[in-house]
Amino acid sequence: MKTTAIIFATLCFILHSSAQVLGVGEEGPDDVLGAANVKVTAQVMTYTDSGKTATANGDVYISRRGTTIFCDSARFVEPTNDVIATGNVRIYDKGRLVTAERAVYNLVTGDITAADIRGTAQPFLYSGASFANIPNSPGYLVKEALFTTSDSGRPDWSMRAKNVRVYPDDRVIMKDVKLFIGDTPILWFPYVYQSLNKENGFTITPGYSSVWGAYVHSRYNFPMGETMNGELRLDYRSERGPALGFETEWEDGEKKESWGRFRSYVMEDANPSINKTGVRREAIDPERYRVSFQAKHYFTEDIYAQVDINKVSDPRFLQDFYEGEFRLNPQPDNLIALTRLGDDYALSLIARTQLNHFFDTTERLPEVALDITRQPLFGTRLFYEGESSMAHLNRNFADGSTFQDYNANRLDTFHQISLPKTLGGWLSAVPRIGVRGTWYSESGALISYDPITGERLTDPAKAAASTALRRLEKEGSVFRPVLNAGLELSFKASRAYEQVQSRTIGLDGLRHVVQPYANFSFVHAGEDGRDILKFDRIQRSTQLPPIDFPAFNTIDSIDNWNIARIGIRNRLQTRRDNATINWLELNTFFDYRFNNPDFGLDPDPGKFSNLVNRLRWQPISWVSLTVDSQVPVFDKGFSEVNSRANFLINDSVQVGVGHRYINKNVLFQDSSLVDFGGYFRINDNWGFSFREYYEIQDSFLESQRYEVHRDLSSWVASLGFVSRNNRAGNKGQDDYGMLLTFTLKDLPDVKVPLSFDPSSTGGSSKNR
Repeated sequence: MKTTAIIFATLCFILHSSAQVLGVGEEGPDDVLGAANVKVTAQVMTYTDSGKTATANGDVYISRRGTTIFCDSARFVEPTNDVIATGNVRIYDKGRLVTAERAVYNLVTGDITAADIRGTAQPFLYSGASFANIPNSPGYLVKEALFTTSDSGRPDWSMRAKNVRVYPDDRVIMKDVKLFIGDTPILWFPYVYQSLNKENGFTITPGYSSVWGAYVHSRYNFPMGETMNGELRLDYRSERGPALGFETEWEDGEKKESWGRFRSYVMEDANPSINKTGVRREAIDPERYRVSFQAKHYFTEDIYAQVDINKVSDPRFLQDFYEGEFRLNPQPDNLIALTRLGDDYALSLIARTQLNHFFDTTERLPEVALDITRQPLFGTRLFYEGESSMAHLNRNFADGSTFQDYNANRLDTFHQISLPKTLGGWLSAVPRIGVRGTWYSESGALISYDPITGERLTDPAKAAASTALRRLEKEGSVFRPVLNAGLELSFKASRAYEQVQSRTIGLDGLRHVVQPYANFSFVHAGEDGRDILKFDRIQRSTQLPPIDFPAFNTIDSIDNWNIARIGIRNRLQTRRDNATINWLELNTFFDYRFNNPDFGLDPDPGKFSNLVNRLRWQPISWVSLTVDSQVPVFDKGFSEVNSRANFLINDSVQVGVGHRYINKNVLFQDSSLVDFGGYFRINDNWGFSFREYYEIQDSFLESQRYEVHRDLSSWVASLGFVSRNNRAGNKGQDDYGMLLTFTLKDLPDVKVPLSFDPSSTGGSSKNR
């Protein structure tokens, strides 16, 4: 009987409300109010004022258009179409939960007004004096708001604002905001804008750096449209002066792959001669700036354009003010590219120019390139791959360089055929043969001479010396044919050891896979490489270069060679989580040079190369080891070992150690650099971390960093010190500073804007 009464009362309530709003016999849209859109249940339903007011008591449930209200009692008032809910009110609306003692919900507009509210917006908890929908908007307004991630009765941190406007999935706007640690206010912001889907907000970063002095960085972020946001920067450094910047980023609303970014920064540097390195610094104009523009736009799914433009006032600007970017790319590029991607090819149009004349640049004005991926040839077992390009190239050296600029038109085309086969059912053989033709409108070479005797220098080290005189000797156009051939051989053998079991080192059975391989490469160039103008060049490196095409892509450095690369891969595999993983990997190889190419930068010119070993070992998730080494086993050469090991010893101790060793390499200085760091959990509230870089070669401590961490329940606070000795002596200035950070556990990427680390400030917010 009780259930029947509830259903009957609910039906009467719905029909009566519908009739009063729409009018008996009228037709209206379903999304205004209708029997299908409102559901009400309660233990007791009563009607007063001639049916114009309905009251529900006891376990009241109201649902309409995605909004659900639970409360102890509710009263419906016909003239205003309001439902007044009281007693343990819980409102679920558009993914948010609001609890209150009293709330008013309008059945027609969907507006909600509540007092003394509490709610959740993961990972935050919030409370406020009142809650109300913003008219004609999906947002809502919370007054006297408190936001925190701490669920205790007395939160260990909170942000308290006079009022907060929240636009779900878009932005949050706060006014008169105070940051509290416990009950103590530590920061105040007059206005905070935070996008919910972009890196927006208002931040102030105070700090101290030995090369900047005391500084304050302020950033104000604001929307510039549905898919664009801007950032205004106003910085002050006591040793350098004020600076102003503007940045903006945008994305294509429909094609997220399309994006763009513009950045600018300008300042009048009070001390441009401050140098924190041991490298001599040239005279720098105090008017310093940067302007950059990067974008990628898809016209169709397979046609897109890329732009990367970077203009800086001087070669030291990024090093002084954007150190994070400088470490990754000290000489930013300037190019525009248009690419068409097919199923088996890529067609590109590239233009690269020199905007920063204090950097070396190879201009391409323009270059058109067609790359064809390896694919079956006319349905046969033969495979074809190729690449062709034509370009006007300018080799422009930095202003003041002793090298002479040069230019040429270049046409290049490469075609290769291979035939993969399996011999005897076990030996994989891939023979290949290819041809290449390259035409240059100009040829010649940069010849180095002794500045005193005038004698031509043939030794690479002496030729590269800063005192050498260099003169370009041109010889007219030249065509260079290239023939290449090769053969790859390999096979695999394996054996399983099911009896090998060890939980300690993560073994559930063991399978050893061994793969011997050999790659024979023959290249014959029809012209002496010393007569080819070098636009694409071999860069200084300790690693062996590729010996086959198109992996070897420095076209102008191609020389005669006949090389056999011989090696063996070993893998130890085991089972884990219903999958096969590589427990240990070791790749060992070396080159035997029947005919060694003359690249001019080879630190190991003997018949035999170094023996190279590349080891990867991760027996269990908390232990890992990598070792990349090369040693002169068969012939004279140099030694290099790069290694790193990480250990999670227990739940309180984590340690990592790395070592870089290089010896007797004519291109690089000898070094034996150790970096050692770790984290120690002292107790539930305290921890300590450190990292040091120590050069064993000359007993020199290059860098040190120490931090003490305090667990504040919802936060982790860190206070520390960092110092870097730049080996500058009297030529430069060492870099040191204090570190102070607060990191939310629930939001590890969100930090209170306090940073005193000189290496972490001044960079951009996003890299693509």
